Amino acid sequence: MRPGNALLLLAISSALLPLASPRTVPHGGFPPSPTAPRKPPVDPRVIPFCNQTDHPKICIKSARFYSHAYQAINATNMFDITIHALRDRVASIKARAHALSQSQTWNEVVLNGIHDCLGLYADALDDVNEGVQAFVTRDRGTFETRLSAVITMFGTCDDAFMEGVNPLAKQNDRLMNMASNCIAIGQLSFQ
Repeated sequence: MRPGNALLLLAISSALLPLASPRTVPHGGFPPSPTAPRKPPVDPRVIPFCNQTDHPKICIKSARFYSHAYQAINATNMFDITIHALRDRVASIKARAHALSQSQTWNEVVLNGIHDCLGLYADALDDVNEGVQAFVTRDRGTFETRLSAVITMFGTCDDAFMEGVNPLAKQNDRLMNMASNCIAIGQLSFQ
């Protein structure tokens, strides 16, 4: 190559170099990472109710997905919101436990615990429904008993893993806290 051509090639490539820099290529030349779906904003109307529970942060986080459906937030509507969140979470964790039960990576002790939890989650949903029915009929004793039984079931699920790894511990803890919040919010309605 002749020296004049080499200088011309160097000048052209130097001029094009900024166009190929990572600053000018979106995401540094890599495809953008997927974004999580946007969560609805926290409804400030739920905060006074959630602050009267033992787990206000969990209450606020779970209420954000359901409070938008209500024009007014009172203790009864807030109970409906927290129960809806609890039911959906139990159903989601139950589906996750079912998927875990199909996995080949767990030993027999853990698989037995997962199977026990699947039954307990179904029973918990039944008790949640009975608790809601008692709430509607204003039977405070049955309401509190049924939802307290739900908390016990999640604890019993944890007990099923005493001899092994508990892949559902974090989820059960959240479910217990959510059920506790449902009781606290429901009790506000009985006052």
